[in-house]
Amino acid sequence: MKVWGMDAAELRDVADEVGVEIKDLRPDGRALRFQLRPTGEKIDGDYKYQRTSSSGFQPERRVHAVCWHGHRDFMRAIFARNPDARIKTAWADYKGAENFADEFEATAWRNVGSMMYPMQADSVCKCHTGSWLVDLSNRAGLQSYKVRSKACPHVIFDVSHYRANGTCKCDDPDEQARMIREWGYSASDFKKVTA
Repeated sequence: MKVWGMDAAELRDVADEVGVEIKDLRPDGRALRFQLRPTGEKIDGDYKYQRTSSSGFQPERRVHAVCWHGHRDFMRAIFARNPDARIKTAWADYKGAENFADEFEATAWRNVGSMMYPMQADSVCKCHTGSWLVDLSNRAGLQSYKVRSKACPHVIFDVSHYRANGTCKCDDPDEQARMIREWGYSASDFKKVTA
């Protein structure tokens, strides 16, 4: 990946904010060239934005790379800081935030598998089944999350019910009061959670 319109410190700040790591950062003309890697704490053995294999034979095998969702969130964060930045990847050349918003969604359906076992770029990860709360919507204005049901004993699908690390707030007294007040739960619904 190459980025114009950001310095090394800004790129590292964006990476920290999103939860990825920049590797092999080096100048390339007026741009900075680098790779993204997953980093941080693991949940159920996976980093946030952990990519999986595009092999039809070993689709659960982890790959030490950032998935499509992680690249998308990293690029969104760059354009949030500098709408006039330019980002060039192997698949596209985004010249500003507006161009990115118009073009990036289509990369989700690129085949990263083989011709015999095709796999879409946005499906070679565990973001849709794992413990991490990752925004799975393609458009920046939407917030659509998929949460594994074991993450919450009540299977709440309201994003605000979850912490950044993917755990639910059923054990939080303020959240319990909100659930009773707004969603019709009773105090007895939380006895298992707090016991």
